[in-house]
Amino acid sequence: MKIASLVALFTLYSVPVIAADFPKSGEAEYDTYYVFETVAKVDSGVGTGGIDEFTGLTRNVKGDGPFHDMSVHCLGHWTMIKDDFNFDGSCVETDKDGDNVFTTFDNQNHYIVGGTGKYKGITGKAPYTPVQLHETVGGRIGRVVNHKASWEIK
Repeated sequence: MKIASLVALFTLYSVPVIAADFPKSGEAEYDTYYVFETVAKVDSGVGTGGIDEFTGLTRNVKGDGPFHDMSVHCLGHWTMIKDDFNFDGSCVETDKDGDNVFTTFDNQNHYIVGGTGKYKGITGKAPYTPVQLHETVGGRIGRVVNHKASWEIK
């Protein structure tokens, strides 16, 4: 009988979050801890361009709630001409259940453009502020990026 009770208790607490548990609209502040690697680079002497692949973890600043404990994988393209830096790309954020949020980004915002599972139909915007960290021993760049997201699911 004790084993059956333990199995029932374990099953109750291991049930994945369902779509109803993610708000249909809202706002959240979260930090993403990225490590960047430049995988391709060109330099003409006039301008420089590159492709970065970066990964990280997202944590809601409250320690729980929307966009908490998600893994992130991104690709970005950057150009530097004189002092003009432009950076854009796309990211997939994956939660503990395996559901994804797809975003694109430019120099100022992440744009939430869709998702799977509980995030199906999500759209929104997340202005962001990066803080550069010291390079890793291997020369990769670390950044903590604060996002202030607003979204809706239709």
